[in-house]
This record gives sequence, structure tokens and C-alpha cells, in this order.
Amino acid sequence: MSEEVLDHTEEAAEPIPPANGGLVHWMAPKPLSLGPAGVSAAALGGFALGVAATLAALALAGWLGPEREIVVTRRAGA
Repeated sequence: MSEEVLDHTEEAAEPIPPANGGLVHWMAPKPLSLGPAGVSAAALGGFALGVAATLAALALAGWLGPEREIVVTRRAGA
């Protein structure tokens, strides 16, 4: 059955033009238009994301860590 399907698709397919080696318009690389403000904003956003991730990791470590009891010892003379 698959051979029949392949035969029918080859007959119905349009011929593909030969490639000339050039890039078509949708394959061309898009220019970056970020600018200095965009670079600064990206750096600030990355720094803020790192700070938030660090604080979240510390909070999670403190929340999931072992319970600690604080023992207050009194001196004999006090």
C-alpha cells in the first residue's frame, strides 16, 4: 500500500526548480537592532534573575533544612 501512495504523490507533486545556491529571503539572517539600552536592560534583567534565583534557593534551603533548637545556657554567677 505504501508503494501505491508514493507513486501517487510523485505524480501529483510539482517539479522542484534546481537550486542556484543563493539564499532566499526567509533564510537571510535578521539584523540585530538591540542598541545600548537593550544590552543594558538585558544585563540588568539577567542580574535580577540571578539574584531572585539565589534568594529562592536560600529560602528553600532554610525551609527544607533541619530544625535547630537554640539552647541558652546561663552562667553560674549571673
